[in-house]
Amino acid sequence: MDTAYWLQQLSNGLAAGSIYALIAVGYSMVYSVLYLINFAHGDLYMFGTFIALTIIESGAPVWAAIAFACLAGALLGMVTERFAYRPVRHANRIVPMVSALGAALVLRSLAQALWGASTKPFPSFLPTGRITIGSASIGWDSIVILVVSVVLVALMSLMLSRTKVGNATKAVCADIEAASYMGIDVNRVIVGIYAIAGVLGVVGGVMFSAYYNATYIGMGLLGTMKAWAAVMIAGVGNIYGALVGGLILGVVEAFAGAVLGSGYKNGVALVLIVLILVLKPAGLFGTRMTKRA
Repeated sequence: MDTAYWLQQLSNGLAAGSIYALIAVGYSMVYSVLYLINFAHGDLYMFGTFIALTIIESGAPVWAAIAFACLAGALLGMVTERFAYRPVRHANRIVPMVSALGAALVLRSLAQALWGASTKPFPSFLPTGRITIGSASIGWDSIVILVVSVVLVALMSLMLSRTKVGNATKAVCADIEAASYMGIDVNRVIVGIYAIAGVLGVVGGVMFSAYYNATYIGMGLLGTMKAWAAVMIAGVGNIYGALVGGLILGVVEAFAGAVLGSGYKNGVALVLIVLILVLKPAGLFGTRMTKRA
């Protein structure tokens, strides 16, 4: 195996990891606020990706299809929060978890009824050329996905650090009850977080489908597992950490698949997560989360 082969694996890993990161940011934000694993997030971005595919097949421009799908993802996130999570927000923690699973099942069943259970080809709008470095080359599609992920994560970070909405979001993440006493509309902030998570998830889902030229019902569950693994590696509540965690996971999977075979890459990634959590329970960039008063 020469240098070109390993550079190709690195390229594949960065592309996959960038997609994981976009989905992981939404998970991390929701968990930071509510300590809730948003099981419906994967099926939400799967649903949004099918919407994008349907619009593209109707003849609309790709950019318009993605924009509409992102809007649909934001609306689905808001509706899911309002009807599946908010009514049970203060219940025993198992109740919101069951409600999240129920919301995921509804989205998955509706998607299957609308688009069927078979895998559908997704038209690739990513550039197909390659950058040659000596005897090695990197695909432009991998570079575009990485750049999109970095830009969106940077914009999220700027929003959280430079705007009133961001400050309100950080206050809610720190302590919901105290934030409400300060006059912050907690429900509006939480709805906004779910909407942003929906947009990032749909972008990640569209990138996934365009990169692998496939859209299928099970991609939601796959994204859920990968994104949560990325969050565990990085630590909850760190935007840039979610990006790095996704990239680490993607690269490790790519190299593990190249060395051991594709059947082992998920197992190697799991071992990596366990090792990181044993050595640093809060993740590489996270801080230990304490119980709110």
